[in-house]
Amino acid sequence: MSNKKELQDTLQNLLSSISGDYYIDYYLPDFKPANGFNLSDRNKIIINTIKKYKEYHEDFQDNKIKSIIEELNEIVKNDTVIYFEDSLIYREIYKILFLLDNTFNAIELVNNKKAYPCGFAKVQSDLKKVELFREHNKNNVVGDYRLHKSLRGQSRFRNWFTTIYIKNKTLAKFYTHMFLTADLVKVKDFHEDKDKEVNEKLLLELEFILTQRTINSKIIKSFGILIYYEMIKFLSIDRNSAEVNTEVIIDKLFESTFSGHELHRVIEIKSSLGFFPIFGASKISSLKSDEKQFIHDKIFKQIQNNTDITTEEFEPFFDSYIRTPHIQFLHKYPVELFRQNPKYSSIH
Repeated sequence: MSNKKELQDTLQNLLSSISGDYYIDYYLPDFKPANGFNLSDRNKIIINTIKKYKEYHEDFQDNKIKSIIEELNEIVKNDTVIYFEDSLIYREIYKILFLLDNTFNAIELVNNKKAYPCGFAKVQSDLKKVELFREHNKNNVVGDYRLHKSLRGQSRFRNWFTTIYIKNKTLAKFYTHMFLTADLVKVKDFHEDKDKEVNEKLLLELEFILTQRTINSKIIKSFGILIYYEMIKFLSIDRNSAEVNTEVIIDKLFESTFSGHELHRVIEIKSSLGFFPIFGASKISSLKSDEKQFIHDKIFKQIQNNTDITTEEFEPFFDSYIRTPHIQFLHKYPVELFRQNPKYSSIH
């Protein structure tokens, strides 16, 4: 890494924010076990799941799901049925619908030439444009023609991020992509400012830098990676069957092929469209050994400030964090399935 000390100092503020204390129990399940119900009609429960998801996501293109009902019937054998708002639904199928919904929306955005590229995607592929963008925002913060103090927040944030990006693009993207696997609402720092408008502006700025370059084929490949690991990690489906199901589902939904060899490489977040990550597979990690060590040391230091974790306890955690960001993301479920823990009601 060039200018390593300077880069480390620049990144420290970001890392401190990301690694801050969490309200681990901020959310509580808003569903119950499906005890005492007849759960034999899988197809009916799948239809209930789709209908319930549609209630919360009106624009969901549920008509597309008809083509994969047979595959959904196959993969729900080990799914958990939950009782949610007077309905029996499949917990993991509900999450898969969330993944599909975001995938459909991502493809639509990328295909809309009037709307995309947008956000940071407009400039990120050309470092000269990034530099001009950085200078513009820097001039809004410092110098003779800087904006009024009350208006500098956006430019300060964009100048800060683009400075990191110019110094080391790989590390800058890695740190920003950490927001995609974390639950931002659980971070204590997010609630320190009681001004709802300030938090909304922060989310908009994060969405701006997280809207990055990608293409249709990469979005589809990302979905393939996610649904494959959803099947083997959360639905206890063997790898061969999961791979076949993945190929069939992608063929039916997107008329596209999916190569199974992608599943056994290094999985990383390659891009993002807002808060939806786009995963990809590579033969080797995009992070160099010294970059991994830098991330390792900084995260360990931050965690040690808040816990009594030992090096032996931290290593498996860090290894998982680096190697399986897709699994970390799959632990997230649509927010409507949860309710705020009453003990945190006073923080708003």
